[in-house]
Amino acid sequence: MRDILQTERLVLRTLRLSDAKAYSKYASDWDLARMTGSLPYPIPLISAEIKIEMLLSRRRRGQAYPYAITRNGEDMIGVMDIFLRDEKSDFELGYWIARDHWGHGYAPEAAMAVMEEGQRHFGVNRYIAGVFADNPASIRVLIKLGFKSTGSDGDYFSMARLKHAESIGFALDLTAQAPNRLQNSGASLIDAYSL
Repeated sequence: MRDILQTERLVLRTLRLSDAKAYSKYASDWDLARMTGSLPYPIPLISAEIKIEMLLSRRRRGQAYPYAITRNGEDMIGVMDIFLRDEKSDFELGYWIARDHWGHGYAPEAAMAVMEEGQRHFGVNRYIAGVFADNPASIRVLIKLGFKSTGSDGDYFSMARLKHAESIGFALDLTAQAPNRLQNSGASLIDAYSL
């Protein structure tokens, strides 16, 4: 997958260790961290550095493709990732956006770019995602992207909450939604799922 992806308003680039300060600052927001499974609360700078190094290691091994979401190519405002839990799983979409940037449509815009790149690079035609049931904003993002609920995923552990919380599964099957537009004409996800 390419190191830099551009959308109308965003530049998505491979995470850098230099992003750790912004990562620590933004991901240490309780209202953000509690809606993720993998972010502890708070996340000190050293932990953010370790998390970024782990994500970059997974990228080198072809297990994850995390991107820093930026507006200018430099200052990170969030993370967008597609990743594999194991070699038999579908690509999963994971993301977070800093509170100061909520409500601007950045999550769906960044997700479409990364999913489109996954489709172009790997031929991915199905994505999955999970969201805590008490996270209506993320549920709206997934629905806007065309994901359909697959029902309860049971309880999923949140490192920030230090407990399990109800999770809902979602899936996006691109071949079932718009096979001709996406596969035959080379149209982008942005065209097919315009917001």
